Amino acid sequence: MRKKAHFWSLLMTLLIAMIIWPIQAEPQYRVTILVDESYPPYTYVNNGELAGVYVDLVRQAIKLIDDKYIVELHPVPWKRGLAALENGDSFALMPPYKHIKRRPFIWPYSVPLLEEVVVAFCNKGVSLVDIETRDTTASPINVGLNAGYMILDDGLEQASKQGKIKLWENKDTYSNIIKLAKRRIDCYVNDRLSTLLGLRNVKRLHPGFDLNNLSEDRVVVRHTAHIGYVKDSLSKFPYKHDFIKKMDEALQTVLASQAMELSNE
Repeated sequence: MRKKAHFWSLLMTLLIAMIIWPIQAEPQYRVTILVDESYPPYTYVNNGELAGVYVDLVRQAIKLIDDKYIVELHPVPWKRGLAALENGDSFALMPPYKHIKRRPFIWPYSVPLLEEVVVAFCNKGVSLVDIETRDTTASPINVGLNAGYMILDDGLEQASKQGKIKLWENKDTYSNIIKLAKRRIDCYVNDRLSTLLGLRNVKRLHPGFDLNNLSEDRVVVRHTAHIGYVKDSLSKFPYKHDFIKKMDEALQTVLASQAMELSNE
């Protein structure tokens, strides 16, 4: 009788454990987020490893949802990442600004990761300040941009349409700063922090370059960066809505924790 009682007691314990234990002991889905490989200090590849401010932030959030999702961050050239979402081949891309009309293939966007300040750096004697009220069509100002980035404000967009400025897309921050230093372009528009780090990197690699003629000329716009998700494609990514909800909650938890740490310093 004792053996029988022990058996039933053990069986009940196992049944209770099965009820209490999560139904899914292993993550259900593998999710890939494409990440811009050349956007320091936010997202970039360093010695073959993906790094950056946004990478660290999202990796912390991933740990909070790893009971259901295995998330891989995969570095890609920016334009290739955009094309992958536009073609419906990939699920998510980091870190686009919110351009709902110009990028209808991205929807929705995650909660904001951080706010970035986009500025223009120009060579001495050149300025984009008040370009809206000046006529430079006889000799347009050459403005460099990172390929695939939509970061102009309305004034610069209008100046481009009017022929006051001429836009040149180059591969990345490094390429633009080299062309700026060599006066192949007059100004370069990009995130302030990314540009300052790029200037420091160019100075280290090319100590002979004179960068003293370069200075910040104009604040162009302020943008928030996000994880952008492919629009629709529920048949291909059935976990889409659940993942976005859980990732947003995880990001908000991490961001709140970081804000708390900063306030206590």
